[in-house]
Amino acid sequence: MALPLAVAEPRFGAEAGQAGVEEEVRHLLARELHDRVAQTLTGMLVDVENFKSEQVGWQDVVQQLDLIQSSTRQVLASIRQLLHDLRGEDALGGSFVDVVRTAAARFQERTGITTIVEVMDGWPSAIGSAAAMNLYRIIEEALANIRLHSGAGAVRIVLEQRSAGELSLSVVDDGRGADVDPSRPAGLGTIGMRERAMIFGGHVRIESEPEHGTAVRALFPKAMLVAEASPMAPTLKLTKRQRS
Repeated sequence: MALPLAVAEPRFGAEAGQAGVEEEVRHLLARELHDRVAQTLTGMLVDVENFKSEQVGWQDVVQQLDLIQSSTRQVLASIRQLLHDLRGEDALGGSFVDVVRTAAARFQERTGITTIVEVMDGWPSAIGSAAAMNLYRIIEEALANIRLHSGAGAVRIVLEQRSAGELSLSVVDDGRGADVDPSRPAGLGTIGMRERAMIFGGHVRIESEPEHGTAVRALFPKAMLVAEASPMAPTLKLTKRQRS
């Protein structure tokens, strides 16, 4: 039996502010659970379904179990990291470029898709920690879509300065292309990428043609990325409500 919908009463002052924080936290959790957990689990299901249709020997079974075990560890690590993030701990260690190169190498090893990272002149040697995490999640989402849907043989991740005041991040594949019809509702992953870009004054554009691959391009004001903390990315702090 469906539960009746609660009618919200008008909220004022501190209570309205608390409601805004809670709404932001719900959006944050939705993005993070999708980026860190749901994508990996979906990939595991696709791998298992494909494997079930193949004629394989025992060694292939052992290899597939190793992959499933590795993916399970990744999901657990992602959940633990999410819990750390909610407690306010740093999530991304090392330089942003080094982390991206490591992610690209792991992606290539896991999928067999050639993955190249190109860092052009003008890309800053360091960016803010919050910006680094959000850019990294955009790359992760783009790579997850490539793995699941593209049929690509090669991927390029390009970090560059487009002008004196703008930085660009691109993830380009040579796959079968994607449906970018603007009349169709965007998926949660695309919405998440756009939300992450908007936090730092940027925007995401997805370009694709059938059999000519897909390009995810994110453009940002340089000043918003190199700053240690962005004024558009408020820190969320949950507090317990006092009982009256």
